[in-house]
Amino acid sequence: MEIKYLKKLKENLKIGSEKSKGVSIDEIKKVEDKFSIEFPTAYKEFLYLAGEYSGNLPIMDTADLETISSDWHQEMMWEELQDTGTKIDRPFWLLAESNDCEIFYFFYLDEEKADPVVHMVNYAYEDRKRNVRSLKISFSEFISQMIDLAYRYEKEGY
Repeated sequence: MEIKYLKKLKENLKIGSEKSKGVSIDEIKKVEDKFSIEFPTAYKEFLYLAGEYSGNLPIMDTADLETISSDWHQEMMWEELQDTGTKIDRPFWLLAESNDCEIFYFFYLDEEKADPVVHMVNYAYEDRKRNVRSLKISFSEFISQMIDLAYRYEKEGY
């Protein structure tokens, strides 16, 4: 696969003692077919480079394609959204999550097809509600920031 958006990730697959591991183009296509979607190009690059294991990138607890695309994980995500009354009214893809989908990063599937803006579902201060907000950066910028943060953690600790 030609890497157009995530060149920095391609050049930094190993950070500290951990090395990212990708999935095949066929595995990516299987998930797209399963959900009748097409992933943005930058996300496909991420999956190809780090979709099995994201190494030291600090992008929450779960970011691997196998887990995120599993039926049980999808059910857990939708149950969490329903239980908390969190509304996301457009098609989206959860790309990384923590605490059984209580917080997660996602992008919309109906906008930028190459390098979408990353959004986040996070805790709100009232009841069990969640905030849904844009990080106002593209997926490739998000991954670049995670690489920089991983190096900072390597140098300074958490």
